[in-house]
Amino acid sequence: MTQGRIVKVTGYYKDPGFLERVISTFRKLWVDIDWVTARRISDDGLYEVYLLVRETKNTHLAILNLSKTVDVEKVEVLEDGKLIPCQNDSFFIPSYTKVTTYSWGEKVG
Repeated sequence: MTQGRIVKVTGYYKDPGFLERVISTFRKLWVDIDWVTARRISDDGLYEVYLLVRETKNTHLAILNLSKTVDVEKVEVLEDGKLIPCQNDSFFIPSYTKVTTYSWGEKVG
């Protein structure tokens, strides 16, 4: 079992503000987010975002507010959610030979 709620958000990712709106809906009501993952489910920009949010007195209100957010089609609370370990995941780990660092619009180093 989880110590919070697993929330599935389905919406259109038209700009980076979509993820900001989803996350800030919880954070502005002081609801902590333990993890976030997302995937594209259609070519027209429809995404699923999964979050594990902590259970607080404001969690339900944050979920209701999220359901009224721009570009969000629906919000689902997944009951009795649990994490199942996966053995066949592949992750992109970058391998590089040179790093160029920029700070405040200028090249550093």
